[in-house]
Amino acid sequence: MVASTVLNKSLHGDAFTKLQKFGYFQIFQYFLLCLPLIVVSMMHVNYVFVAEKVDHRCIVPECDNNNATALIPSWWPSNAEPKCHKPILNLRKYNANNHICSNSTFLEHVEECHVWIFENNNSIVSELNLGCQSWKTSLVGSIHNAGMIVSMMFAGWIADKIGRKPTAIICSIGGFVGIFKIFVVNYYVYIALEFFESVIASGLYTVAVVLLIEVGGETKRVVTGVIFSYAVYMGEILFALIAMGLRYWKYLVLFVYTPAVLFVSYTVLLRESTRWQILHGKMDDVKKTFKLTSRMNGLQLSDAEIDSWSDAEIRSKYNLENQLKEESMKDVRKSKELLTRLAVTSFCFFTSSFLYYGLIIHSVLLPGDKYTNFILTSVVSFPGDLLAFYTMNYIGRRITLQCGYLITAIFLVAQSFSPDHLVWLKIFLFLIGKFGVVICFTGIYTYSLELFPTSVRGSLLGWGNTAARFGSMLAPFTSLLVTQLSSLPSILFSSTAIISAVLLSFTPETKVLPLFDTIAQMEAYKT
Repeated sequence: MVASTVLNKSLHGDAFTKLQKFGYFQIFQYFLLCLPLIVVSMMHVNYVFVAEKVDHRCIVPECDNNNATALIPSWWPSNAEPKCHKPILNLRKYNANNHICSNSTFLEHVEECHVWIFENNNSIVSELNLGCQSWKTSLVGSIHNAGMIVSMMFAGWIADKIGRKPTAIICSIGGFVGIFKIFVVNYYVYIALEFFESVIASGLYTVAVVLLIEVGGETKRVVTGVIFSYAVYMGEILFALIAMGLRYWKYLVLFVYTPAVLFVSYTVLLRESTRWQILHGKMDDVKKTFKLTSRMNGLQLSDAEIDSWSDAEIRSKYNLENQLKEESMKDVRKSKELLTRLAVTSFCFFTSSFLYYGLIIHSVLLPGDKYTNFILTSVVSFPGDLLAFYTMNYIGRRITLQCGYLITAIFLVAQSFSPDHLVWLKIFLFLIGKFGVVICFTGIYTYSLELFPTSVRGSLLGWGNTAARFGSMLAPFTSLLVTQLSSLPSILFSSTAIISAVLLSFTPETKVLPLFDTIAQMEAYKT
């Protein structure tokens, strides 16, 4: 009786607090999750340089020699658009001119060409002979993001069903299939591989952020969002630096995709979410995780002491004593409050991704070196996240998001209407707009994690990420709007940002709310 009282006291006293304290175990798990996030984020933007547009012109076999370049030759007639149409030789004049081409040796008519001279072979554009088919290069990015949509639709649900750990491992390793793109010689096979790779790997965005916050605990909710985003930014910067050095797309693909095989080791190294294990009745595994945590964090808890804790006691410490049945999307549909939160956050996810990837794509269209511009747009993300971390902790989650959206809208509109000759001003305003986007891109993950209960968090975050992928899928096409009106992309970006800021008024501030485990807990707290 006395021994039982002591054990209960240790559990209900500071033993549980010690286990939840952030230590070497949590740091190691965070490190493990950040590595595949860096790799997958490189995969996610691979098309920016792998499928980048390459300057080219049509070949005129009779006039071009083996040393011909993509520069427009002096003999090219003015009536022929060099990228898509080639001039037709006037054979009589050509023969009379000793087989030398000049402006006068062509007919007035032109014809479509199907063979081109490319400035370089750094992109699939030259490798797959995609001259005068710019829509095909834009489609690569859209197909990749379409694959992400499929992945996000199922990754959260799968993570809720089979566990965070196995889902994360499958996603981390699965992206390796993208390496087979280097052997492809057909465009449609290439985009099929691009889609398949994305379907498998992109789910990591959903499951990793859920596992990070469930490992870190309630006190690390905001910093978890920042760490998650920093891993993504690091991947983007690393990708740009690698692309700057390697240039050739096949070398770039090899460098980015090969590390995925290393994540096979995560079957041993990575640990499952304790909350998920409790919800699914895997109490023996919970105690194994407790023991590992105790050893790695240097806690004074013996294995025997942990084994003595009852399932009911552990459930009680996680506020899960009444959660004996699993909750599903059917339960979500019964909660008006949860549906409202899902609708608002889904649109915010769409907006954040639409803005984030839209500005990444437009960054390479700014004056200057495209690699440097890409890196700048990623580097500015770091101070943006630091500001988000500070304001979300000390001011609030919702107000931070609303301010971030409004900052983005104001500066993007200002950038689009600033004088063209003030290049420095346009770039500065663009980067401030990206700074605001980063606050939202980071904040919406943390905010959504706090809005949704553990029982359906993976599934609902998957819905949000699906909406985000629609935004990133549409982002590549915004560059086409410039031909209609140069300020149109900025107006579109700003409009969605303002709508998101308004919609957030319908969801609660989560700064002081507990991290709910069940829908019932959320509804009870609300009432």
